[in-house]
Amino acid sequence: MRFPVRDKEIEMKPLTKPHSSQRRLIEILRVINASDKPIGARAISDELSNRGYEVGERAVRYNLKIMDELGFTKKEGYSGRILTPLGKRELSDALVDDRIGFVNTRIEEYMYRSSFDPDSEDNRVVVNTSLLDKRDYEKALEIMIRAFDAGFAVSRRVLIQDEGEEMGALQIPRGFLGISTVCSITIDGMLLLGGIPINTTFAGVVEVKDGSLSHFTDLIAYAGSSLDPMRVFMSRKTTKVSEAVRTGSGCVLANLREIPVAAVDQARDLLDRAKDAGIDGLMKMSGPGEPNMGCPVGAGKVGIAFCGGVNAVMAAEELGIAIRTMPISSLQDYSRMKELR
Repeated sequence: MRFPVRDKEIEMKPLTKPHSSQRRLIEILRVINASDKPIGARAISDELSNRGYEVGERAVRYNLKIMDELGFTKKEGYSGRILTPLGKRELSDALVDDRIGFVNTRIEEYMYRSSFDPDSEDNRVVVNTSLLDKRDYEKALEIMIRAFDAGFAVSRRVLIQDEGEEMGALQIPRGFLGISTVCSITIDGMLLLGGIPINTTFAGVVEVKDGSLSHFTDLIAYAGSSLDPMRVFMSRKTTKVSEAVRTGSGCVLANLREIPVAAVDQARDLLDRAKDAGIDGLMKMSGPGEPNMGCPVGAGKVGIAFCGGVNAVMAAEELGIAIRTMPISSLQDYSRMKELR
């Protein structure tokens, strides 16, 4: 196909076999198509985040200009964009399942890019980022610290940033604070760096009894998923982290990964050393080939479950505090993060 752009002709490759930039364009088209009214760049960026794409508002604006020139979108005054008939036709030709496997690919990318070594001072960890109204700061930190005390997070370390600072691709808005918490994918990266093959298989909701992890009540497999399972559980409001903090019984989010049976001793050694470096949340390891808290584990494998790094902010959200959280959002220098006690 050829479209005129500022008196020039360009050839637009079909979007049915998208590479990364084309996949992003497809997803923006989908967001606009799903809206029942003209939608702006900020709202598009927020919805992309919910769908597992971290694209900042500035980047969305850039892509919208491209699609305006291609004739796929058009402005509706100051309200935002709508799709043109050409844009709707192009979207209908795109693959429905172009995001299948995207979540696993994203996890693997961050595992390889992270570099957590318990014996090193120079570490980069995978973080979840949250936006919090400054007025709710003290109330949120109080419940977060109690969640850390209970062991329902990966680490007590957080990085708190002020308005105007950059958090990955996101700029913290006026009146807000940014809070980065350590993501459990950091542990996967540590084991991988230690020479242990690892496969993150499930995310789920774990029931807590008497302050200990009991059993999974709900599971979603990462393989073949087009949405981050952790985001799905967060949006469903299925946790009872604050109740688990208060009474010792409730529901928290957790991830399960598998390692070879032959690597168990090496993994235990790494995990013990990681505790001294501040990675000390609740975990549970299964026997060889045995289910972990009801979650299936492959033959010749051992399942290791860790509490999700977002549990502390989920506890604050359960108390009515408005928090926007983006799991597996970026990498952070671990030395910049400080313990909350």
